[in-house]
Amino acid sequence: MTHTHEENRSGGKSVVCPMCGQVFFCSLSEDCWCAKKIVPQEVRDFLAGRYETCVCSGCLDRLIADAAVSGVQR
Repeated sequence: MTHTHEENRSGGKSVVCPMCGQVFFCSLSEDCWCAKKIVPQEVRDFLAGRYETCVCSGCLDRLIADAAVSGVQR
């Protein structure tokens, strides 16, 4: 599966979330919004096994919440 993204001069990129289609910015660094999230290993495994790029904040939050309740559901 190919995911649309466009790199910019600051080293980050615009990414299309493979789960919902929302466009968001990834800074490709430890300063990225996702670096501040606590992501359970089961969510990391779920994402790594399905997608080649990041997911948006909304989808990541939903997966984290699902994992906290009953494991990853998607």
